[in-house]
Amino acid sequence: MNHRILALVATTTFVGGLMVGHYGLPRGRTVMIPVAKNEPARNSFSQPRPTSQRDRIKSGDSLRRPNINNTIENSIAHPADRSLHDEVRHLIESADVKDLPAALDAILSLPNQRERNMFISTLISRWASNDPTTAGQRALQLPAGPIRDMALQLVIATWCEQSAEAAYAWANTLSAGPGRDDALREVLSRWSSTDPKRAASMAVALPSGAVRDQAIAGVAEQWAQKDPRAALGWAETLGEGHDVAWQSVLAAWTQNEPAAAAAYVAALAPGKTKEQVAGAIARQLAKSDPQTALSWIEQLPNDGTRQNSLEPVLTEWSETDPKAAAEFALQNSSGETRENLIAAISYQWAQTNPAAALAWTQDLSDPTVRDALLPGMVSAAAEDNPSATAEMISRLSGDAQLLATSSLISQWAGTDPQAASAWAASFPQGEMRDQLFANLMNRWAKTDPSSAATWLDSLGADESRDAAVGALISRIASADPQAAVQWAATINDTAMRETETQQAVQTWFEVDPASARAWLANSNLDDEIKRRFLTPQG
Repeated sequence: MNHRILALVATTTFVGGLMVGHYGLPRGRTVMIPVAKNEPARNSFSQPRPTSQRDRIKSGDSLRRPNINNTIENSIAHPADRSLHDEVRHLIESADVKDLPAALDAILSLPNQRERNMFISTLISRWASNDPTTAGQRALQLPAGPIRDMALQLVIATWCEQSAEAAYAWANTLSAGPGRDDALREVLSRWSSTDPKRAASMAVALPSGAVRDQAIAGVAEQWAQKDPRAALGWAETLGEGHDVAWQSVLAAWTQNEPAAAAAYVAALAPGKTKEQVAGAIARQLAKSDPQTALSWIEQLPNDGTRQNSLEPVLTEWSETDPKAAAEFALQNSSGETRENLIAAISYQWAQTNPAAALAWTQDLSDPTVRDALLPGMVSAAAEDNPSATAEMISRLSGDAQLLATSSLISQWAGTDPQAASAWAASFPQGEMRDQLFANLMNRWAKTDPSSAATWLDSLGADESRDAAVGALISRIASADPQAAVQWAATINDTAMRETETQQAVQTWFEVDPASARAWLANSNLDDEIKRRFLTPQG
């Protein structure tokens, strides 16, 4: 077994020890027992030291289930004794292949998950090296989960070292389903590291669908590790699957030779394809290191490609450091691209840390940027807790506070108008309170005009109430012009009352002139208004 298989065994052994215990088998299966969370520790001094079975193995005794059971139990009872673990592995490696199924059943019944996974990896590798077909079938019979995945990978890795063609032929004989899909992808991925052209032809021959796309992507990535230009040449010959292969090759190439990959992308003809490829590469780089991704973007031509590639990078970066991502976008982008980038970052930031996001926004030196960002940030922050957002907004000042309060009241009125109205009423008389009342009524009257009108009736006469009545009139004038005219008459400010009344009457005449004329003729409205609307135009 070469070093690649040994490396896989070692890796799966280590990972197996870290697996979460809830990946056990379903109830009703007796071959696996979950790890007990409070399993009492076994004192190695209270258990007898097992006698060695090496002499029996060396003398030609075949493996028997009681022997491996005894050895495994002793190994678990004495976890500090590494020689016992070595002895179990020796038993597995020396076993007759026909005894391996029984040995696997014994191992699967072990309560200690770490030991179980370690011994499974050893046994499956041993089994696959002698009888990969049977080992593969047994691996697929394991319940879906980490143990099954590990076993299948070990079988295919071992088999592909012997004959990737045979492994692929076996995978193709499996019944349709997740097991077959997993096996095909794994075989093609392994095969592509030794014979990428052959693996590529097999991947392309698969039926259209997710499995084919994933297989093509895996082959392209493996091929690109050794010869990216040859892999690109292959990708260019594809029809269906071209984009998947192309982007996978470029992503792998970028990891190994970022400058060369950037030069290739820069030489592509301007257009959507170039931008999509650059964005896909940048996104992949950003997942591991945003700074590396940004450095790579700097090597791209200073056109739409560079600007558009920033979006996926800054999106990834903003998940860990939104302030740094936002400030980078401010300094290194422009126009509509900058607006979109900062808006996306700030919205995400406001969902996770609204206080910091709002404070940063208020301190922006460019009021145009600040005013564009605040509504979206307030909306994001208020989704879960409008009351807490209201408290944060109280710490803002000036135009920023006015804009933020207007955004919040409009959103809050849609979910809890009573709470929103109480908050609006808590502000002192002034421009901000007037604006809050108007925004509140505009949203409230849209969804529940009756409740909104009841709240208006409870208010005393002042400028804020007048602002709210004006908003109500604008909302209901077309649907109920008579009510709009009657509400206009309750406005306290004389000039505003006359203006709103005339506008409401004008709307009524446009909607239903006969009814408007009849009502107006018998109303108590000012004679000047009556003459204006009732006198024939001629």
